[in-house]
Amino acid sequence: MKKAYILYSAEDAKKNGAFITQLQQVGKQFGYTLTLLIEGQDDISTRVQDATFVWNRTRNASLAQQLEQSGIRVVNRSEVNHLANDKMRAAQFAVLQGVPTVPLILEQRLQSSDFPVVIKSTDGHGGTEVFKCDTWEAFEQKKQQFTHYVIQPYIETNATDVRVWMIGDEVIGAVKRIGATGDFRSNYTLGGTIEKFTLNTLQLKYVQQMQRALKSDYIGIDFLYISDEQLLFNEMEDPVGARSYYDLYDEDLVTKLWTHLTNTNDKKGPR
Repeated sequence: MKKAYILYSAEDAKKNGAFITQLQQVGKQFGYTLTLLIEGQDDISTRVQDATFVWNRTRNASLAQQLEQSGIRVVNRSEVNHLANDKMRAAQFAVLQGVPTVPLILEQRLQSSDFPVVIKSTDGHGGTEVFKCDTWEAFEQKKQQFTHYVIQPYIETNATDVRVWMIGDEVIGAVKRIGATGDFRSNYTLGGTIEKFTLNTLQLKYVQQMQRALKSDYIGIDFLYISDEQLLFNEMEDPVGARSYYDLYDEDLVTKLWTHLTNTNDKKGPR
């Protein structure tokens, strides 16, 4: 059996216990033992020296980079993890790829006519650090909660966005998420509803272009939904959750992941 490791924070490991167990069970069918390690509790650098690869499900890009410098393959690469957890950099990356993107507003250029605006922490996730500000006063109050943040124009979408899941450069699914009544955020975990969404040819080109530039293994890409034909890149997720994927799709996500991980690992050859 080849050895692989999966890294989680203690809190996220509890939330994803069933997923981790399934990954471990299916991994054996592919000839791998997958060991769970907890960020901050295990001596990770020492434990993973015999790893064929390490799957980083934390938001600790520095740890991923440290492992890569030791010659260990990390999924996703540290640069992907870093970019996905910095909304400023992610938006700049999308613009460089020519992807229609929600604009950023520099605070020094913020004007009264720009309101309402949305302020969000650069490293937040799950929609819990995102606020709509209708006035200067609201903005000044909310920004005190963050060390680093981005400002964007409020774009009316009826609290709707689109999440795209990708394994390698393959789109394995997409979902339109509609926020709970009275909430401008569209997160499913905050009480929204979901339905399948089909990307058109141009939208598919955009996400594949971003993935190929990133060389990611498994990510989520989120867009504000203006219409079926118009999506605006909003942010990227690594690690990406799959709750709504399981609710809408019958495909075996875990087997898809293992197929990709083993195929790409074989192409890289032995360490």
